[in-house]
Amino acid sequence: MILFDCLNVWLFILIVRQITGISYNQPKLCANATWNQTAITFASSSMVGANPEGIFVDANNNVYVADYTDGKILIWLNGSSTLTRSITSGLNSPLSLFVMDNNDIYVGNAYSGNRVDKWAWNATISVPAMYTCDDCQGIFVDINNMLYCSVYGHHQVIYQSLTQNLNVWSNVAGVSGTAGSTSTTLNNPCGIFVDIYLNLYVADYRNSRIQKFASGQLNGITISTGSIILDLPTSVVLDADGYLFITDFNNVRLIGSGPNGFRCIAACSGSYGSSSTQLSYPNAFMFDSYGNIFVADMSNNRIQKFLFLPNSCNTTTTTTTTSAVATTMTSVIQATITSTPMSFLNVISFNQPKFGAYAAWDSIGFTFATSSIVGTSPYGIFVDTSNTVYVANKANNQIRVWSSGSTILTRNITSGVTSPYSIFATITGDIYVDNGYTNNRVDKWASNRSISTSVMQVQGACYDLFIDVNNTLYCSLYTLNQVAIKSLNGNSSMWIVAAGTACNGSTSNSLNNPRGIFVDTNLNLYVADCGNDRVQLFLSRQVTALTVAGSTATGTISLNCPSDVALDGDGYLFIVDSGNNRIIGSGPNGFRCIIACASTSGSASTQLSNPSTFSFDSYGNIYVTDQSNNRVQKFMSIPNTTYPLSFNQPNFCPSTTWYTDAITFANSSIAGSGIFGIFVSINNTVYVANRDNTVVYVFLEGSVISSRNITSGSNSPYAVYATLSGDVYVDNGANSQINKWAVNTNSSVTVMTVNNGIEGFFIDISNTLYCSITWSHQVVKKWLNDNGTTFTLVAGTGSAGSSATQFDYPSGLYVDTQFNVYVTDCNNNRIQFFPSGQIVGITKVGNGATGTITLSCPHAITFDANNYMFLIDSSNNRIIGSGPYGFRCLFGCTTTAGSSSSQLNVPRTFGFDSYGNLFVSDGDNNRVQKFILASNSCSISYSQPTFCYNALWYSNASTFASSSTIGTLPYGIFINGINTVYVPNRVSNTILSWPQGSTTSTSNSYSNLSNPYSLFMSMAGDIYIDNGYSYGRVDKYIFNTSNRVTVMNVNGSCYGLFIDISNNLYCSLKNHHQVVKLLLNNGTTIPTIAAGNGSAGSLSNMLNSPQGIYVDSNLNLYIADSANNRIQFIQTGQLNGMTIVGNGSSTNFILNYPTGIVLDANGYLFIVDSYNHRIVASSYYGFRCIVGCSGGGSTASKLSFPQSMAFDSYGNIYVTDRNNSRVQQFTLETNNCSKFPYI
Repeated sequence: MILFDCLNVWLFILIVRQITGISYNQPKLCANATWNQTAITFASSSMVGANPEGIFVDANNNVYVADYTDGKILIWLNGSSTLTRSITSGLNSPLSLFVMDNNDIYVGNAYSGNRVDKWAWNATISVPAMYTCDDCQGIFVDINNMLYCSVYGHHQVIYQSLTQNLNVWSNVAGVSGTAGSTSTTLNNPCGIFVDIYLNLYVADYRNSRIQKFASGQLNGITISTGSIILDLPTSVVLDADGYLFITDFNNVRLIGSGPNGFRCIAACSGSYGSSSTQLSYPNAFMFDSYGNIFVADMSNNRIQKFLFLPNSCNTTTTTTTTSAVATTMTSVIQATITSTPMSFLNVISFNQPKFGAYAAWDSIGFTFATSSIVGTSPYGIFVDTSNTVYVANKANNQIRVWSSGSTILTRNITSGVTSPYSIFATITGDIYVDNGYTNNRVDKWASNRSISTSVMQVQGACYDLFIDVNNTLYCSLYTLNQVAIKSLNGNSSMWIVAAGTACNGSTSNSLNNPRGIFVDTNLNLYVADCGNDRVQLFLSRQVTALTVAGSTATGTISLNCPSDVALDGDGYLFIVDSGNNRIIGSGPNGFRCIIACASTSGSASTQLSNPSTFSFDSYGNIYVTDQSNNRVQKFMSIPNTTYPLSFNQPNFCPSTTWYTDAITFANSSIAGSGIFGIFVSINNTVYVANRDNTVVYVFLEGSVISSRNITSGSNSPYAVYATLSGDVYVDNGANSQINKWAVNTNSSVTVMTVNNGIEGFFIDISNTLYCSITWSHQVVKKWLNDNGTTFTLVAGTGSAGSSATQFDYPSGLYVDTQFNVYVTDCNNNRIQFFPSGQIVGITKVGNGATGTITLSCPHAITFDANNYMFLIDSSNNRIIGSGPYGFRCLFGCTTTAGSSSSQLNVPRTFGFDSYGNLFVSDGDNNRVQKFILASNSCSISYSQPTFCYNALWYSNASTFASSSTIGTLPYGIFINGINTVYVPNRVSNTILSWPQGSTTSTSNSYSNLSNPYSLFMSMAGDIYIDNGYSYGRVDKYIFNTSNRVTVMNVNGSCYGLFIDISNNLYCSLKNHHQVVKLLLNNGTTIPTIAAGNGSAGSLSNMLNSPQGIYVDSNLNLYIADSANNRIQFIQTGQLNGMTIVGNGSSTNFILNYPTGIVLDANGYLFIVDSYNHRIVASSYYGFRCIVGCSGGGSTASKLSFPQSMAFDSYGNIYVTDRNNSRVQQFTLETNNCSKFPYI
């Protein structure tokens, strides 16, 4: 015995042995090492804030946590549970950290300037250790003192020596800016680990894999995890033997490996939660020296500690198995006891299917049993894992039993049962029946026995029965407002209270007419608290509850007398919402109605009336006792198959524009008169519904001749929709039906019967067809995988109205991947949004939605890949789009009906092709129009067109704005990517703006603004304004607000402002002969010098009255060095410039006081040559004058001391013509790159 105890001590020492010099813990663990599955909360949200991500435990068991929300590093010394130190200065949302053996702390401090900071032990300030391009999701320092950073957004791992002074890093894994799944690429890498052999392990988040990069190699090897499937891993750690331990983020668990392969070691239920056995999006973990695990349980806002169980290693043998996972192996004495799954006294006898996030059921139920079988007001039902169905016939004192798959009764229990409410069957076939209504007991019918025994004495009917995994019987006592329990392992029939106080109430420890109950494998009790309209969760052995569903549980769903509750295989709640006559389900996206979602009592196949209980079979089908309809209904589970959408959703950038003059794709001979329906498929096939000829024309991509004409069966079709397979659905509402034309067939079948015409179709990812029955003021749906033709109501009462449950001529539809429905409610001039399963709409846009846009009969709706909305505003004769800057008009923006190429006349439907071009059915013009995409830049906030070497502009300009609007002597101008024009009025100290196509300006007043020379808009829509003349600063006005922030302090006016792609703000200080810059959001307003030494001069490091500036994508700076009559080019990081045009350059081109400069997409220069009163441009063939080439003046072809210029997305030039006090627009005439443009 003494020898055995000594061996245990030796094993324990072996487990905690550390490698000398390494600052973190790598315990030596036995093959079946086990951790206590009930964790201790080491630190709660009050300490670590919300969403803690980074954690580190050093070899001295000091614990370090990155408090992301509060910008702190928290430190607990030597295993203490009392916080010892807090580092706060200079931190902004720290993500990751690493601690050296000398106690230096390295912190990912990306939001304070994309860097890693080093805090020496006991220091009060940090020093930058590494500058990065994005945040470091993982930090590591190897044995060679190399600092590693996993750059999440750039899909790479970089490293840098800490022993050299050069702040230069190298790429060690992945390809910068390239997300991929090859052996050389990564996709959002997170946690990293480097072993003593300098092999790098990467938690390759989006690829759901662990990659190993051997020292010096860029080709990674995917570590096989066997039967364990990872889902978005976020960290990886190695133990002393090189076995991997992984944070399996989206599976909310911890994975470990050993000689027996991979296995789950903590939070193994796979379900999200906040109990002590669960995690919710764990991000990182570390071992202490004892083998205990500390986890940053991010979404639970806490640090959890799972204690290592040394006794799990108390049986020994010599193991020499070689594991493919280990990086090194030695022969050690290890335990041979293998870990086994949790065992229960009872095997679960009911079904808990696993469902996808968007699981759906056929809305049309079929009657499994009528009143002749189940009597009136049937209540209880149970379906076991063999799919045997049990129903309590309360009216006739019977228990009805059907074997799996049978519709014929298999067994009928009649003896000794009075008004049974509930029933539960065990895996052995024993049946427990409520017999409390008259006899105050629960009876057990042993498998295939004809007599029963009493197992529990109660004081009333049990509205539900449940037997948990510990063989404890639960009874919900409706009239006593309690849940009673009794162990079935003893002989006593007495019970004790598990929940409720015997008095009805709504406090956390009371119930009001409880009905359905469910107990999970952790012995947590869920109660359908009918009278309180809620579902209560009593954690194991607790008598106070949490409300997990109902009106008092924020973010869930309103209930009306819930009567039953169950959990699926992932722990998501399903509820019989009896008073609302529906079934509710939940999932990762929250609660939603899944069955009978009209919530109207009725006896149709899509309705329920006071349903009481339900049960899943093994296939996920739902059986419901439909109490007031005296029947049992079965609703079939729709397979978890996702059907891709068949139309295009291009990825548009904030600055996307289209040419406003359309091409006529189809005239009246094809479109017919009053065209409504068109559809553009994902392969760019265009479908046009001609109502006059009752034909659908089909055009393949690139063709203007139809390849197929669908001609028979429909009557004046209003809508058409095509699937990926080429099946075509056509409105035939005039004949009360929707027809489907299978690909390459000449006949149709009816898929839905309707009562009126259809103006909108949609087929969602579950293959459900939605239709807007416009003249019936309803939206309906039907699953296309069954043979029925009956629809289910989605929304609308059938009567025109403007309430939240009504429509007035609905038309366009869109259903997102969460099955939320968007409807264009034409006569109510609004867009209605119906969350999945809800019949009460929310106004998202238009009448009733403040801060959006005014609509007049919206008729069609779609979304792009970024979930931005596009609308046809039919009676306003225009197309509306949204984006990060809000809503804007795209086409037809005069709102005047017309037939020109830039006008529409009552447009009806539309669709994008895969290139982003837009097809529109132009109803009263009897045509289909095509609007071509003009620009789609995602990196800059302004337009940078591509010009040919011989591009020409009309020499006569139009006056865009005169002095009456912009004041005298205008200077600055800016045009954003969506062609909104901004001009500072230096007289009235306002900023004027014109949306695309508008000739009417909006005057924007800003407080304490004086003589603004320049402005610039960021990608986020924030406006930066020169305010240096009187106040010595540059102000930022946050998009769509009047909130001002001073971002830069200067000592004079900024004659030019610019923001580069790295978010540096530049200001040209004309009167101080300098250009200064500042990295935005870095905590300071003091700029640094970018060019010029502050004295006027013409040397390479000097400037003389600089004005216009431009910074290219390589961060090279271009300066209109006005008084030196030259353009200076200053490479990134340099202070000495090179003259590239003008005085002192090698080009034979003379400038006279240049004041503005812009580059096109090819990097060619466009210069405002102010004192020559012209604009000049460069190309492959050199410089030339392009506008204002005949000297100064005030005619349409002349300029007088122009100052600044900007392009719109079409290549037109806007110039502030200073001495004429106007803004001139020069329209692009030709841009043909052929050397023979007239051939």
